[in-house]
Parts: sequence; C-alpha cells; structure tokens
Amino acid sequence: MTSLTLLQRLGHRARRRSLASALMHWLRKDKNPLPRRQERVLVLVMLTLTLLYLMVEMGFNARLLDVVGGLASQHQVESIEVYGRLIAGTAVALLGLGSVLKKSLRLGWSRLRTTIWAALVIVGCVGTTYFAQLALVNHLVDRSTPDERARAALGVPMTYLMVHQDFGLTGLDLTTEDLQRPEGKTLLATLPIMLLSKDHLTESIKPQAQPFFELFAETVRGDAEVNYRRYQDSLAELDESYRQYQQGSRRYLEAISAASIARHQQQAWNDYVQSLKQRNRRLTPNNVPNRHANTVRQSLREKGIAVADDWRPNDRAGFNRAVARRVQLDARSAYAAGLESVGRWIEPGLPRGQFFAQLPIQNKWRDALHLPYLITLQPDLSPSDFEQTVYRPTISFDARQLIEDRLVDPQNYRDRGEKAQIGRDSYRALIVPMIALLFSLLGAFTHIFKCLGFFTRALCYVPPRLYAAAFVGYALVVLTVPMLWTNKVTEQQLFLDLKQQNGSTLGLMGWIIAHSVQWTAQVQPVFYPLNERVRLHLLGGLTYGYQPQ
Repeated sequence: MTSLTLLQRLGHRARRRSLASALMHWLRKDKNPLPRRQERVLVLVMLTLTLLYLMVEMGFNARLLDVVGGLASQHQVESIEVYGRLIAGTAVALLGLGSVLKKSLRLGWSRLRTTIWAALVIVGCVGTTYFAQLALVNHLVDRSTPDERARAALGVPMTYLMVHQDFGLTGLDLTTEDLQRPEGKTLLATLPIMLLSKDHLTESIKPQAQPFFELFAETVRGDAEVNYRRYQDSLAELDESYRQYQQGSRRYLEAISAASIARHQQQAWNDYVQSLKQRNRRLTPNNVPNRHANTVRQSLREKGIAVADDWRPNDRAGFNRAVARRVQLDARSAYAAGLESVGRWIEPGLPRGQFFAQLPIQNKWRDALHLPYLITLQPDLSPSDFEQTVYRPTISFDARQLIEDRLVDPQNYRDRGEKAQIGRDSYRALIVPMIALLFSLLGAFTHIFKCLGFFTRALCYVPPRLYAAAFVGYALVVLTVPMLWTNKVTEQQLFLDLKQQNGSTLGLMGWIIAHSVQWTAQVQPVFYPLNERVRLHLLGGLTYGYQPQ
C-alpha cells in the first residue's frame, strides 16, 4: 500500500469522524433537558392540545366505523375522508409543534420567530400528510391488477348485502344485530380486502348473479315502501308544477284569444293615430305623405309592431296582423318562461293525465327518482301498482346493468379497458375505509401514549431513554394484547379461512393485512363505545359531515 493511499484513507476516516462527531454534538446539545419550570409549561400546553385533538380523533373514529360499516354512499365516504386526512395531518402537526416549542425554549427564540416557525410546521405537516394519504390511495389504485379490481367490483356490493337479512355467506353465522356491533361493523369495513384472496369468487357468484345483484339493488335503493313514499313526494311536487302550468296556460290562452287580440289591435291603432296627430294635428293614416311612410313604419317597429316593408300607413288590416303577431309572441315568451324548469315546450291546455305523460315531465320525474328511462310513470298509482310497474322492473334493470358492469372478464378492468373506471372506483372504495380506519386507530393510540407521557412529565422529570423504552413497551402491549382476545366475528369459520388464504396467497403483505384486520376487529369492541360516548357527550354529537339514512 502506498503512502499516498494510506494518507487518503486516513483523511476520509478523519472527515467521517468529524461529521459523526458534529452530529453527535448537535444531538447531545439538542437533547439537553429544559429547566424544570419551562418543561412543565411546555408539557401542560402540549397536554391540553393533545387532549383536544384526541377527543376529535376518537369521535371521528366512531363516526368512521359507522360510515364504512353502514350503507353510506360513495360521496359520504369521500366527504368524511376529507375530515380524516385533516385530522391525521393535525396529529403529525402536533408532533412537529412540540419539537418547535421545545427548541424555541431551549434556544431562546422570540415570540415572533416561534410563531412563524410554528405556523410553517403546522401548515407543512397538515398539507404534507393530507396529500400523502391521497397519494398513497392513488398509488395503490394505480398498481391494482385487473383481477383485484374484478374482485373489488364484487366484494364491495357484498359488504352492503351483509346487513340484509336475506343474504348470507357460507361459514358466516352472524345476525343483523351482530353486524351492527363494533366488531360486525369492522367486518363489513374489512371484508372486501379479505376477499382479494378468495378462490373462484366470480365463479361462485355467476349462478346466482341476477338475484344477487337484485338484492344489492334493493339494498341500495331501499324497499318498495320507501320508494313509494319518494314517488308520492315527487308526485306532490309535480302537482304543484301542474298547478303553475295551468295558471300559465290559462294566461297564455287568454292572451292569444280573439277578443284579447282585438283589444290590443284597437288600442295599438288608437295609439298610432294619436302619435300621428302629435306630429301634425291634421295628419291621419289616410293623408301621410309617401315620403314619410318609411319613417312611420320605422317608428312602429321601434314600438314592437313589425309591419311589412311595403305596408301603407292607412293599411289597417296589415297593421292588425302585425299587432296580432306581437301579442302572440309576447304571450308565447311569457308562457315559455314558466316552463324553464322543464326545459322543453309543452302544449298549453293539457289535462292532468296528458301533462304527466309529456316526455319533459317524464324525464324530470324519472331523474328525481333515479329511475331508468324505460320506466313510464303515471300519477296516483297504488302501492301494489307502483311495485309491479315501477319498482320491480327498476330492480331488474339495475341488476342487469350491474351484471354488465361487474361480472365480466377481469381484463376488461385493466387500464384503458372497457370497465377500467368501474374497476378503479371499486378498488378505491375497497381500500379507503381500511386505510382510514388503521390511520385513525394509529393516531389515537399514539396520542394516548403522548397524553400519558405529558401527564407524567408534568409531575416529574422523565429521561429520554426511559420515555423511549416506555413507548416500545406500550406499542408491544397495544399490538399484542388485543390479538389474545376473540369475539364472535373473529371466531367465524369464513373469517379464519380468509385470514389463512390472505397469508398464503398474498405473502407478507397478505399476512400483514390479515392480522391487521383481526387486530382491528378485536380492539373495536373496547374502543368504539368509548369513542362514541366522547362524540355524543363531549363533542355534542359532531357528525363529521355524515348523517345515517
């Protein structure tokens, strides 16, 4: 080895040691404990903020489980997800805020500098966490395979049907009441992701596809009684539209009647004759000079009486025809303005039955009830007639559409495939609830430990190493103890089979998913009742943008 090489290696080692020494010196300096009075003030402030956050987080966790375990629409799930990302961002912001305040006290920053840094850290943490969670979901959706999307397209409706008394899965012996408990809601939230590894899922659905999706359509739309009440409500609104139509129709027909037009013609002729006398008191329609005829025609047109180019000032018949056209156009415009809510022309004077049969009215009525366009609605249907002519055909149509959309070759769900958007939306609906639930629980349990730590540090000094060891022990207890519990959901044979299939089919990720689902299902019976009490009693029933139907 040459002396030059030896010197170079020694130089590299010296630089590495100097960098490591500088880093260790900075860490030691930054870890120096604060004066006891300052530390007590800091932990009391952070304890107060963390408790406030924790109450909001716990209430949100309870509400989130209501959403993902219920029959919320996609819009409702997305709405509450916005709250979830903001709350998760707040959790991270609290960690950053604590570091900023601690460093501010240690280095003696001014109030202005502390405020600026605190604001930057809060905005940065909330924004970064919000968009990071969104990016995570988008990344998982983009990486999903056509087969996963196909399973999601079936697994998502299956979760809705789990709360329907007429639908069951082999190996799952749970009542509707069981599914309304915290562990049952957790099952509904996590079942679709467990089904990613179920063998022959599509083949098992195909023989009963029509009744399966009819049941799903009924669950989404509600039963015949609920839909009949919506029909009656929409009929009452359309009856009000018909009354307005009658009034507008009556005014229109009166305005274009012969008597009304004759009155307007006489009044307009009198006004015309009077306007000539104002120019020259001896001037009449019969003696207007030819050189002034065009001026008279232009004056009448400015008043809305569109006489012809060759009209003569004494041509009463031509004048009356122009007045009649103006009256008819004005009446038609006023009548059409009353039909703006319909969007198309409807002949005036129709009886009630013919009015409701008009295509614009039928379209508006169907849109209000979210019905397919093959349905023809009639007023005053009885409950049985409504079920036979409207409800059952609609459910059958919905089922056929769902079969066409979801029970297809998985390759149709690939990117740029015919059903790509449906597959992506279904997979997003599958993973979002589980991700949100796990993030929510992670944030809650982390900040429960933070609250315990702040409370202890408010009473006495806690060395950093002891604090870190306590956190490790707390994490082990939180992650392992719930796995020792069982409940009616996690003892179900279907749950055990799906857990085993996830671990064997999806490898390490499948094992993590399966055990995360089990942990969540076993911790929620303890955690959910407390969270719901916090939401109802401490937060005044905060809804987080979601109201159960």
